[in-house]
Amino acid sequence: MDVKKDRLPCTVGKQTVHNTPKSQINLNRENSTTSFSTEEMVELLSRLPAFAPKPVCKFIINGRTMFGKLEHKKESSLFIRHKFGKKVVQYHIEQLQSVDILKY
Repeated sequence: MDVKKDRLPCTVGKQTVHNTPKSQINLNRENSTTSFSTEEMVELLSRLPAFAPKPVCKFIINGRTMFGKLEHKKESSLFIRHKFGKKVVQYHIEQLQSVDILKY
């Protein structure tokens, strides 16, 4: 029994399986980080539980791009552990221009 795989349904038991070419599938996935403001993103990152791994982020502070993990937030200060550094560096939250999650 030959069944063409080109847009023809094939029945298996009570299920019908449609073989749709991948070029016709429309995936409307939005980047979840674009829907948050910078302040909201910092707040969400600072509220991650202690057992959760911290995501690697791209921070733009005073026009400079830095990569690292947000360790914690205290009042008007951010404490960022840079990607290849071992110490935590403190920055003022007013200097932060944008935050993007790169790797979770």
